[in-house]
Amino acid sequence: MNPVAPVHRSLASHSLAARRCGHLASCSGSDSISRGGVHHPHPVTVDLSGASPPTQETQTQGSRIGLEGKFVLPPHRVEQLKDEYGMTADELITALITPASTMARPPISSFSVGAVGIGGSGALYVGCNLEFAHLPLYNSVHAEQFLLVNALHHGEESIQKLAISAAPCGHCRQFFSELDCADSIKFLFFGGSYSLGQLLPMRFKPSDLLDTSTVPLLLKPQDNRVAFTEGSLAQLRAWEHEGRGDFVKAAKEALDECRRSYAPYSGCPAGAAIVAGEGVYAGGYIESAAYNPSMLPLQSAIIDAVIDGMPCYSNVKAAVLVELEGGAVRHHEAMGVVLSAIAPQAAFHTLTVQRM
Repeated sequence: MNPVAPVHRSLASHSLAARRCGHLASCSGSDSISRGGVHHPHPVTVDLSGASPPTQETQTQGSRIGLEGKFVLPPHRVEQLKDEYGMTADELITALITPASTMARPPISSFSVGAVGIGGSGALYVGCNLEFAHLPLYNSVHAEQFLLVNALHHGEESIQKLAISAAPCGHCRQFFSELDCADSIKFLFFGGSYSLGQLLPMRFKPSDLLDTSTVPLLLKPQDNRVAFTEGSLAQLRAWEHEGRGDFVKAAKEALDECRRSYAPYSGCPAGAAIVAGEGVYAGGYIESAAYNPSMLPLQSAIIDAVIDGMPCYSNVKAAVLVELEGGAVRHHEAMGVVLSAIAPQAAFHTLTVQRM
């Protein structure tokens, strides 16, 4: 898969509508969200005593450059911006933190977080935090997680560096431990540049549970060999007979994401797809060696939709979950709870798969 080639749709994002929804307290029974938290200025292993937030000059540069509502910039556009503004890659992604933050949806905390990263392909990826009102905070998506899922959905296989508007929390530091390139990534914030080893020393990591010489880590291609059960195939045939092509398409995309999902610890792949407007958006389950944080398949699908400009969760009219029959990890109940809060009008179906 070519980096930056969208898996499900074009990159024509509608940033104004997305921002408007993000600042509403409610949108037809659903709310938009972000992450809040306390960011300690002096972590034990990182000296930030001389660090400071981005300067007014940097923020002004970011406002002048802008992202035009886009969550991905291809390598050639990144190089154009660097040349046009006379910036290094570090300076560019730092300048774009403020525009990235404006795309956050934080109705609970009102604390917008932006993250901007450069992948191994040279493409630029944006992340912002999403929160979901009336739900437990652990359903929130952090900006750094959003960025990783964004890169994953566009075929990127490594991250070189990322700039963040606030110090990354322990949750996100642990999430980045799943990458094969974890030890080489640069984290830029408050004027400093840090490695994951500095931010999370002596961490619990994939190699503590897996043979990482044979198991592909996050962002690397996954191949979960599963197929629909007979019961699920019968449901697909029924939808086809009823003319529910949107349900059929959602089920097939959820299956594709299930096959690509990252579940090396539980061995329980899963994928989800949502139908919103005329589009179908999908995402896969992403596990962590620490188990929590892990990314639920619905949240991954929502990121896909937000990237394409879905303004409000009330736009979701149907959702399909695909998960392993009899698996030790299941998402049906949790996904139903989230949907009932953010898109109660959506029809929700779960299909099962079996190992091939």
